Amino acid sequence: MRKTLSILLSAVVLTLGTVAANANENNIEQRAPKSVMNQQFSREQHRKQFEQRLNLTEKQKEKARQIHKQGREEMTPVIMQIELKRQEIDTVKLSRMAERAQKERIDVLNNEIKELEKQAQEIRKKNSQEFEKILNKKQKAELELMKAEGRARFERFHKARPPFQGLGTPNMFMRPLLPPPVHQ
Repeated sequence: MRKTLSILLSAVVLTLGTVAANANENNIEQRAPKSVMNQQFSREQHRKQFEQRLNLTEKQKEKARQIHKQGREEMTPVIMQIELKRQEIDTVKLSRMAERAQKERIDVLNNEIKELEKQAQEIRKKNSQEFEKILNKKQKAELELMKAEGRARFERFHKARPPFQGLGTPNMFMRPLLPPPVHQ
């Protein structure tokens, strides 16, 4: 009797586990395409609202797409190099190098990443300037208004923090300055 009961109980648990796992997989499969679709719809919707608010002509829209495509092509190799440098940092951290050699190599890689990020920022700035060249005065004024609204929205959700206050305060700023010791 006990043996039969334990076998029956195990079969029920296995069946429920399998049903729950399948239901969870189906739920994930159902959600994933929707989230991707929503993200793309949201991106597409955002682009349309942007074009509509600036009142772009069809010619301007086409030129803007060309500028965007060209910028992506210029940006892709820079982004890939940044990602490779970050992966290299992770590899160095896991390596058996001396701690000092690790730190030096990571510092070199971080400096290279900063240079690549400057390159990326220059590409973004150039593309933005090219886009603004296709706009008329009224559209440029509307674009400036949109930028100001975006900055205000960012500042509303990202409060400014005074530097070096709280938990992240570097010790060197907290220690009182002492005169150098006098050797006799």
